[in-house]
Amino acid sequence: MKAHAASYPLPVHGHHPNFRGASQAANLLIDALLQNGSVRVGDTILSYPDYVLKPLRKRLLEEGVDVIVPAKYGRGYRLLESAVVAPAKGSSIAGAERHGTMIHKLPTLRMTFIACVVLSKNGHWLSKGYGYRLPEELKGLPSATIVHPLQFVSDPFNPDGIVFSYATTSEVSNPSPALQKCALH
Repeated sequence: MKAHAASYPLPVHGHHPNFRGASQAANLLIDALLQNGSVRVGDTILSYPDYVLKPLRKRLLEEGVDVIVPAKYGRGYRLLESAVVAPAKGSSIAGAERHGTMIHKLPTLRMTFIACVVLSKNGHWLSKGYGYRLPEELKGLPSATIVHPLQFVSDPFNPDGIVFSYATTSEVSNPSPALQKCALH
């Protein structure tokens, strides 16, 4: 907040922070993942519902990738089919509720996009500590995220997980080559 890097929703307390340049970071990340084959047209990915990931969800839908987000009310998920849902309408949390199809069983997923509060340069991340969490059976899937440089910390003491790829507004990094290799198969 002091650096004026945060963006709606404000204040950032109680949220995975959204930041100025999140769309730019999302485009860099999606370009890299499409280029290296980690994400392909026709894949299905799961995204945390957080506002900061809205540009990622929109871009994935534009690229022909189906997106699943946790349902806002109750149990289950909302499936956003790229051939059916308009990316600008379906990428928001409310849009996913309105335009997504309710499903209760997850299909085969290519990867997950997580939201985080802090990230280390080697990919360890921490969440806000409540709200949506990846189910245990999905924790082995490759994950990726976008962050503002102010969110970097030295290794978190007890990380929630590790991402195989992340992007800032100016660069994409793959801190865990073993996980990246897994994502390509």
